[in-house]
Formats: sequence, structure tokens, C-alpha cells
Amino acid sequence: MLELRIFMCYAPFVTNTMISAVEFKKQISKTLGDKMRAIGFRGSGFDYLMESDAFVFAFGIQASRYGGQCCAEYGIQPKEIESIGEYKLNFKKLRFSSCELRSRLAKPGKGDQWWTYSDKEEENKQIANQIFDLFISQALPTIDAFKSDPNIMDRIEVSDLENPYINVSNKLEGISPMFGDIRFAWALTKVYELKNPDKSKQFAKYGLSKLDSDSTFFGKIDFQKVIAKETGA
Repeated sequence: MLELRIFMCYAPFVTNTMISAVEFKKQISKTLGDKMRAIGFRGSGFDYLMESDAFVFAFGIQASRYGGQCCAEYGIQPKEIESIGEYKLNFKKLRFSSCELRSRLAKPGKGDQWWTYSDKEEENKQIANQIFDLFISQALPTIDAFKSDPNIMDRIEVSDLENPYINVSNKLEGISPMFGDIRFAWALTKVYELKNPDKSKQFAKYGLSKLDSDSTFFGKIDFQKVIAKETGA
């Protein structure tokens, strides 16, 4: 069974919401946008992007499905992965939710951080500052590590996929796969397909070994293709 790890924005139900997510976005856009652009990101409102030669970095705010609150998340996408099945990724408009690696901002020891919208604009601007400060302390060091080392994913071995959310996170400066071991095996198969075929085959074999024979996982064909190169099939 393909394991999926999806970050759903389930926050405590808020009954006294004064403003909508749309209005909150308007009120914080300049404050947060100016700060994000000052450190090299482009974008506005709830979504921001930055690229290095090897990776795309996405940061965004996600409104709670219940209203009244938001969380903040960032993602990292290896540029070798240009499509998901038949879906072509647009690196100029990529959102954190499409990235293979992803993490939600959280204060140490307190779990995911949620911010409640205020009915006062100045207080919402302070929330924007809080979000940015937490991004700087928690996400930016990870992003900087990926920017400075385009081969950072070479740290990952097949054995790490047996517990990817701990093992991968420990080796990649705190960020982990968005989905489970099979999907990440596929991602690494694609990352190494051209630059390190032997390593690509190792991840392909692992991923294929975890699939049922009747699996419809879109990456199955990529596993088979990479393994076939080894046998000359």
C-alpha cells in the first residue's frame, strides 16, 4: 500500500473569526512580502519562491479549513523532477504543496504553529513579522544548506527510506519527504537517473519491491525503466 504523508491544515475550530483569509492576506502582504523579497524570494501575499541551480524553494501560508487561523510551510523541489506523472511542474509558479520535501513551521517542543487572525490590521502585521521571524530561525538554515550544497541529497541511502521522516530529516537539515518511502524512492530515482545511474537503480529497486504487482502508482513505470537499463531490456 502506497503510504501518503499529507499535511492537512486541521486547526482548532474558531468561532469568533473577525476577518476572512482574503482580508488577512491583504493586510499582511506588504509587511511579509517586503521581508521575503529582501532575502531573495519573489512573490506576494501567501506565496513566495526562490531558486538555486539545483533546487526550487517555496514558502507559503495555508489558511485553516475552519477559518480564522493559518499555518506556514516551506518546500524544496529538486530540479531534476520536472513532472509528476503526466503533470508538468512550472517552477515559476510552484507551491510548497507540490514539493517533494516539505515542512511546517513549528516552535520547538510545541508542535505546529497556528496564528489566529485579528480584527486589527496592526496586530495582523505583527503576525506577519512573527511568521517571518520563525521562517528565518527554522526554515532559512535548511534552505541555505541546500543552496550551498547542490549534492546534499547524496547523504540519503536506501536504508534511510525504512523510516524516512526521521532518517531523511536528520540528514537533510530538518526537512523530510512530503509523501512516504515509495514516493521518495521514486523522487531519488529521478534525481540520480542521469548523474548517477547506479544509485538511481538502487532506489528504483527499493521502490519497486514495495509495490504490489497490481499497483497503479505513477512512478512504477520509471522504476521499471531504470531497472531495465541495467539488464539491457
